[in-house]
Amino acid sequence: MDPSVFLRLLIFNLAVRLPLGASTAATAIKEALSSASLYVRIKLADGRFSKSAALHIVSCDDVGWFAAPKGPAVAFDFSKLELNQFAKGAVNLTLEVYACFDDCCPTVLPSSQDWVLGSTTLKIDLSKSMEERVMEHHSGWRDVEMKDGPCFSQLHVSVCAEKEERFVFKASKGPAASNSRVCHVQDSQRSRSVFSYLFSQDSVMSGGKTGGLKLVKKWIKKKLGLADQKAQDCSVTVQDKSGLPAAVALMTEPFVPTLDTNSITSAKPGSWLILQPRNSGKWEAWGKLSAWTEPAEGRITYRFERLTDSLDGIPVSYSSISRKDGGRFSIDLPTDRTRGFVMSASVKGEGKRQSSALNVEVAAKFVRSKEDLAAYVALAAALDLSSDACRACS
Repeated sequence: MDPSVFLRLLIFNLAVRLPLGASTAATAIKEALSSASLYVRIKLADGRFSKSAALHIVSCDDVGWFAAPKGPAVAFDFSKLELNQFAKGAVNLTLEVYACFDDCCPTVLPSSQDWVLGSTTLKIDLSKSMEERVMEHHSGWRDVEMKDGPCFSQLHVSVCAEKEERFVFKASKGPAASNSRVCHVQDSQRSRSVFSYLFSQDSVMSGGKTGGLKLVKKWIKKKLGLADQKAQDCSVTVQDKSGLPAAVALMTEPFVPTLDTNSITSAKPGSWLILQPRNSGKWEAWGKLSAWTEPAEGRITYRFERLTDSLDGIPVSYSSISRKDGGRFSIDLPTDRTRGFVMSASVKGEGKRQSSALNVEVAAKFVRSKEDLAAYVALAAALDLSSDACRACS
């Protein structure tokens, strides 16, 4: 399998300093913002793509804050096909600074009560970015200009583009559907079936070519101390083209709503264990996914942990996704410079027009074997089934 080429636009090192000068107006703004939180709305290509992030406030003499990159606050990912939709030449990257005076979330759209401090615009040539592996477009301070008004603040931002390779998989059906096949897609053009999902509400521990998974039941009972019924409530096996299991997503904690809230809570989330086969014929725990609902916010929260040999969980991703609109779950790990993309998977919403198709992207640099790819595909299946379970229990 050959990977596809992607471009990742990173916006990081975000900070604001204010006010500029010691005028009466600047002093008044500083006092007014003393109880506010600041965030930035980032718009690419005149608003076709937009995200938000919280802002750090630094003083003019705080030079040590930028000694090491902080990042990235925001990342935009584009395939080669998506980049072709942009006109050749530079596109606008607009950063709008807002002040929020209540408990706002920087991932939502600005409300009517938020105070616009101003904006600044950069020109980014995305097509030229594909010519280099890494290209820095900007790093430094920009004046935040108010419409028909003076500049009272400055925004620090670093923008760079990284070209990387990813494996892309798509499944036209959900993992619980019969004959659900996972196809490898290269640069959005060619596709061929490489995996298939085998869903079971009983047990994957017996029958056919999955008979080797009997070891999973014994492993879970010994390592986790789970009862038999919990070890076989629900499972999804990712099979390769020959029908052999390459990964398993096994439900270890059922999705049961609490009596007082009638929803899945963070105190008792539903959980999945992702397992990989090893050359010795044994199965090893690869990761754990937990999911619960946030009814007041209309969102579903997902927490993914990589598991060590001693089964200690290392949190690597924490995502809150709209229950209605859906979105993408992603894993980014720290690197020496900014952060490294590991994987992302689509999470469907509950709207009538929502597609049931799964879309999974995995960074090629983190893949060593077919089983590594299968583990991420199994994680995507657990995400899909978790969203169904959380919505059904709400």
